[in-house]
Amino acid sequence: MRLDGILTMVDAKHIIQHLDDEKPEGVENEAVEQIAFADRILLNKCDLVESEEELKEVEKRIRAINEKVPIKRTTNSEVEMDFILGIKGFSLDKIIEMDDAFLADEHDHQHDSRVTSVGIDVPGEVVQQKLNDWISWLLKEKGVDLFRSKGVLAVKGMKQKFVFQAIHMLFANSMEGLWDPGEEKRCKMVFIGKNLNREELTSGFMKCMAGNTGGY
Repeated sequence: MRLDGILTMVDAKHIIQHLDDEKPEGVENEAVEQIAFADRILLNKCDLVESEEELKEVEKRIRAINEKVPIKRTTNSEVEMDFILGIKGFSLDKIIEMDDAFLADEHDHQHDSRVTSVGIDVPGEVVQQKLNDWISWLLKEKGVDLFRSKGVLAVKGMKQKFVFQAIHMLFANSMEGLWDPGEEKRCKMVFIGKNLNREELTSGFMKCMAGNTGGY
């Protein structure tokens, strides 16, 4: 058994007021986080929204947080099963597809001011122990601010691709797919969250690369 994907149901009538809620310092806006996590979104209670313009504004606000997420408008939560089953949000192909689209833009994505995204795409291989140490430090020190992380990495000495996913401090990884003969080995990662520091994330990861004498 494995996790297929993260499905988030959004109340079309009230979501904007929840997104705009002013939370006390140190308290997260759960609505923002749940949208940032999602692989797919059910936009429910659309019949209660007064106009198409309002629905488009709701979708715009959702995409300001999670730009590429598929959105399905629904009433009474009625939806075709093929939209919510077989998402494969954690599959190798899905991660690579999302990463390539994201990394086509070299700059930090920052739409909703509370949510930023940082992508890393570098040629070469990482050293397993250095990677483990860095990920452990990252999730311990920055996990609260990391809504979601995912990546496909080339690990020195491994023939398969190292795939990882994390939600806050919850981390999972697997080995999926072989590197083809002649295929350039690269490491691609995406981090979505708040208070993300591109330089800190990039420099920390580069210490994990084979041939780098630094470390943790």
